[in-house]
Amino acid sequence: MNLVYNVKDKPKFGQLLIFAFQQVLAIMAATIAVPAIVGNGMTASAALFGAGIGTIVYQLFTKFRSPVFLGSSFAFIGSMLAAFAGAVGNGALGYLGLIIGAAFAGLVYVVIAIIVKIAGVKWINKLMPPVVIGPTVLSSVSLLQAQQLRTYSPTVLRIPTVHSS
Repeated sequence: MNLVYNVKDKPKFGQLLIFAFQQVLAIMAATIAVPAIVGNGMTASAALFGAGIGTIVYQLFTKFRSPVFLGSSFAFIGSMLAAFAGAVGNGALGYLGLIIGAAFAGLVYVVIAIIVKIAGVKWINKLMPPVVIGPTVLSSVSLLQAQQLRTYSPTVLRIPTVHSS
C-alpha cells in the first residue's frame, strides 16, 4: 500500500474513509483533551470553534492547496496554564492581556513564516538539525512533566523537593 501521496494524488475511496476516520479521532482527542487539561472555563466547543476559524483562515491564505486542520496543540499547555493563572488573578484586565498575548504569538508566527518564505528552510535545518531538536523536545517534555507532578501532587507521589532557606 502506498502511504506517500503527491499533492494531486487521491487514495482509493476505502482508504480515504479510513484516513478520514483516523484524522477525526486525532482531531477530537486533542480538541477535547487540551481544554480539559487547561481548565479555567476553556471548553471543547470553544477549542473546536477556534480551530475551525483558524482552519478557514489558513485555507483562504493557502488557496485551499493544503488539506490541513489547525487544531489544539499540547505544545502550549504550559504557557496556557501560566497565562490563565495570571489572567484569573487580575480579572478582566488579565483576560485582555491573555488575548493580546495570543495575538502577539500569532504575529511571531507570521513573521517567521515571512522569513521562511523569503529565505527558505535550509537555515532552520542548519540552526536546529534533528540531532538537536529530538533531545531538546524530549528533555523539555520530561522537565514539564516532572514539574507538573511536583506542583499538582507532591504529597500523593512523595516527590522530594529542594527548599532553599
